Amino acid sequence: MVDHDSDELSVSRQAELLSLNRTSLYYKPAGISYEELRLHRRIDEIYTERPVSGSRYITAILRREGWSSTASAWCAA
Repeated sequence: MVDHDSDELSVSRQAELLSLNRTSLYYKPAGISYEELRLHRRIDEIYTERPVSGSRYITAILRREGWSSTASAWCAA
């Protein structure tokens, strides 16, 4: 999409033509940690066991199981 090595158009001009923010062209998303993957899997397991479960119920179970307070942030998202 964007050629960072172009001699004809600067990256800024290419971004402008594509209606993109130039800084977004350099963004590289952070990888997901093993701990986050475990948390996602556990949330999925809880929800699969009881599909009517809300975020408060799932958060309560996770806290009972010893997950940190970040678990509630994932449930609310």
